[in-house]
Amino acid sequence: MPETQRVLLSQPLPELKRPLARLQPVLAKKGTPSINIDQVRKALHGIAILEPTLVVESPWHWQEAILSLDEHIDAILPFSVPAYPTEVWNSHPQPLVERQLPVIFWPLLPYDEPDFWRWSARDFLQALGVTVYIAEDTDHALKLVKAYAVKRFLRHSRMVVFGEQNFPWNAHAAGHLVEENLGTRIMVRSITDIRSRYDSISDEQVAAVWQERQERYSVKSVRSRELDQAIRVYLAIKRVLQEEKAAAFGVNCFGDLIIKGGRDVPCLAQLMLREDGYVTACDGDFAAMMSMMLITHMLDKPCMMSNMYPVSYIGALKDHFGDPLAPDESVYPRDRWPNLARLAHCGFVGIVSPEMTPQNKATLTDWGGTYEIKRDGSGCGVDSDMIANEPVTVVELCFDAHTLLLAQAKICETTRHESMPHCESSVLMEFRDLPDFVRNISREHTAIVYGDHIQELEVLGNVLGLNVKIF
Repeated sequence: MPETQRVLLSQPLPELKRPLARLQPVLAKKGTPSINIDQVRKALHGIAILEPTLVVESPWHWQEAILSLDEHIDAILPFSVPAYPTEVWNSHPQPLVERQLPVIFWPLLPYDEPDFWRWSARDFLQALGVTVYIAEDTDHALKLVKAYAVKRFLRHSRMVVFGEQNFPWNAHAAGHLVEENLGTRIMVRSITDIRSRYDSISDEQVAAVWQERQERYSVKSVRSRELDQAIRVYLAIKRVLQEEKAAAFGVNCFGDLIIKGGRDVPCLAQLMLREDGYVTACDGDFAAMMSMMLITHMLDKPCMMSNMYPVSYIGALKDHFGDPLAPDESVYPRDRWPNLARLAHCGFVGIVSPEMTPQNKATLTDWGGTYEIKRDGSGCGVDSDMIANEPVTVVELCFDAHTLLLAQAKICETTRHESMPHCESSVLMEFRDLPDFVRNISREHTAIVYGDHIQELEVLGNVLGLNVKIF
């Protein structure tokens, strides 16, 4: 599962794809570079465009060339010609200080190790205000470059949240922090903007979508008309996203749609839009959507989000579910409980994409409701297992859009809860350090991706200027 790529059933629109990073190689002077630039170019295939090499002719030429680099350059790759005289970026660093482009010193290719002789140059340039990286190996170098591509993607991205802004993920009040720190713009639209499009979607269009997608789904108990309605929700939201040229969406179900009697929930729409290349999350939580944007576009892997409940919070669980959802003590002794948590949302585990399930299929059923809002057979929900004994990385971008929480955990099991229609299934997971994670937690919504991706996401967080905390 850690190697599984997200499934795309159609060619993503340009606004849904991470761009290629653009890098400017600079050779200190005419001669043979100490690192084979053609090999670097080959390693970067599919991740970045390596511009024609700039060969420095003089300090004046260096200054003019660096200061005239266009805004689409993401980073500079300096290369040396073996010789005793110092490089131009040491003798004349001011162009780098003024241009404020990051500098990446590539690893020594024959040994795939950091370039030892760059330590002093890094500290010197950083002291002057230049961002400098000495790549630890080729893999680290590629992560850095990919992170800069994600940074460019976020700066030009938009997302849509539908519904009243009455939860802590209030885009009117705090959405500007995301735009200021990461560049992504959050658009707030009414749920009416979805519903007003239903009548224009024909039965034939609905049938065509299901014909194309049905092999990825198993229909359990959802009514035929409710399934059709769920597909209409998908098509309606897709039209809005295309109008906005947005890359992600969420609907404030419990603060608007559900509490007003609506059952045209976007659960299936989330899955189908992911298949088109969009990022989708529950409840209109823009911070969770951003967490999933980081995962999706840095790792190219499927992810999901759900409410996370520490099992040690017995009172909170019992009040919300009518049951503490206690783990089986014969399998999970109480001394493990401080690091155990449940994932559960809307009667089930959460919106789990088919490729994240043991069967490679998502199960469609009637919407599960909650302890407070009873299940009535309406709507189309998603009830899918996750894969046991798989490592996962838990991600939370905080509302300040400046703090990124990363935690290591493992899926223990998907638990079936009999006689609990408002919570048919949940996932039990074990954290490496849940208590410390909870001490720093942003909210109950956590984004989950299979595999240990702490290193990649830490690199991305650092490139984005985030305060990364690892648990």
